Amino acid sequence: MADMGTLSSLGIGSGVLKYDVIDKLKNADKKTMITPLENKLDLLKKKESAISQFITIGSTVKTDILDLADGTLFAKISTNVSGSSVKVEAEDGVKPQTFNIDVSQLAENDVFQSNGFASMESVVNNSGSDVTLSIGMNGTETSFTLKSGATLNDLKEAINNANAGVTASIIDTGVGDNPYKLVLKANETGEDNYIQFNYSGIDDLGFNAVNYTSATYSSDSDKVNDSGSDQTFKITVNGTEYSMTVADGMSVSDFIDALNNGELKDSDGNSLKINASYNNDTGAVNFDIQAIGDIVIDDTDLTTSFNDNTDFTNSNRLQQAQDAKFKYNGVEIQRESNKIEDLINGVTINLQNTGSSTVSITSNVDDMVDTIKKFVADYNAMISNLQSLTAYDKESGNVGLFQGDSDFTMLSGKFYNDIFGVVMSNKTTRSDYNGNEYTVNTIFTAADVGFSMNKTGMISFDEEKFRSAYKKDPDLTNRLFGSMFTRLKTDFESTITGDKSNLNLLDQEIKKEEDRYQDRIDAMNKYLETKYEIMAKQFASYDEMINKLNTQSQSLTMAIQQAINAKK
Repeated sequence: MADMGTLSSLGIGSGVLKYDVIDKLKNADKKTMITPLENKLDLLKKKESAISQFITIGSTVKTDILDLADGTLFAKISTNVSGSSVKVEAEDGVKPQTFNIDVSQLAENDVFQSNGFASMESVVNNSGSDVTLSIGMNGTETSFTLKSGATLNDLKEAINNANAGVTASIIDTGVGDNPYKLVLKANETGEDNYIQFNYSGIDDLGFNAVNYTSATYSSDSDKVNDSGSDQTFKITVNGTEYSMTVADGMSVSDFIDALNNGELKDSDGNSLKINASYNNDTGAVNFDIQAIGDIVIDDTDLTTSFNDNTDFTNSNRLQQAQDAKFKYNGVEIQRESNKIEDLINGVTINLQNTGSSTVSITSNVDDMVDTIKKFVADYNAMISNLQSLTAYDKESGNVGLFQGDSDFTMLSGKFYNDIFGVVMSNKTTRSDYNGNEYTVNTIFTAADVGFSMNKTGMISFDEEKFRSAYKKDPDLTNRLFGSMFTRLKTDFESTITGDKSNLNLLDQEIKKEEDRYQDRIDAMNKYLETKYEIMAKQFASYDEMINKLNTQSQSLTMAIQQAINAKK
């Protein structure tokens, strides 16, 4: 800039070369050189803002399109159960259907309780040595060791650590002097999941409350074997056979002594612990087996007849393992669990109570309708914005920012073709005048599911028409929407919303052009500042020269006047 001290008197000498003259010249240059650039930059910024707004609107429509294109919306279902016998969960995509469930029996776990003990620390292994026990279910047993002097709580922990499909717990009943009971519960329901437990090596826990009773005798001196030869007495416990020889002529009392002395042995020499006695009142041999599970007695050719006289009810079996039994649409079904997952693909039926229930699985048409309505509203808002951007009013002269721009003007036609250009082939059965059915090929389009478009490019949706079409053929309707909205998704990605879409590329180009115009404006402003700084300095120099000349002229004029005056 020129020195302000030098330029402060600009125009004093000449009366013409003033700052307002420079400003007028400078403003005239700006008007012709910079204002057109600024107007162009302002137009570019308006276009950039309009594109950003349009892409935002388009992104909203794209979200609606995605909801309709992937088929998940049409896969959504609602489940309704009439009755309290079942609860039903169905995955999206399950075919709509109605079925009846009539539950006659729920699946149950096997549950046993022991006799009572004084405390959790009551000793149950008084054998004087470590004992190997076995517990399991459904024919599969797991062996574990119970140390000498082990308590009721130690036994509970040992059973749980065996991971044999049985859970042990101790409950305090609060009843009497022996309130603590060991409870065994099978982890799984089903009649095959019954508990097996051979605890004959330790104290009697009382799990098996079955009292095995023989035929009656007049006295304990009667013979249990009068066959004329030695016989074998067998008891098989959970697959392990224990046997002993019963000599010909053995008496009832000798037989009882043999049982109590552990003469029933398995192949490894282990004894089956039994408490046998003779009942003088009934004349029968009674004994308990310290085991639960599959127990079979073989007293063939002996006079005992245990299997014919024993009541096999176990009062310490609180709940017996059993399968669930129910009818599915009248068909008898049996399962080991109350959770049925293999009857209908994608449907889980949880049996709750005995009784009948009706289950209806239906498509969630209301959600479909709401989503389609939202798409229509958002799409029309986008088209309205598009029409403003490409408008041309001949009378008013108003022109949209992108009037004539193919990136915008082609959108409406492209989207129209995506929606209304999809044609599905459909086979329909019809009847002639004689009642004979025949099949014809028909077409199925957006118009058949309730879509229409007016001359302004706005679309409408007939909800009832859609519901009717979907009810008639949901699969065909789903396929039509899948095709329509997949095409829309692809075109939206390529024209509006994608990183490489036409409008995103146009937006990037406009931003680059904005930068170029801003650079030109900055350069032009700098040029004019320099130009008029130089001009101001020149004006100051000229003004100084004129001022000197004016001073000299005044001095000469005064000298001439003085000379003239001197001659008078």
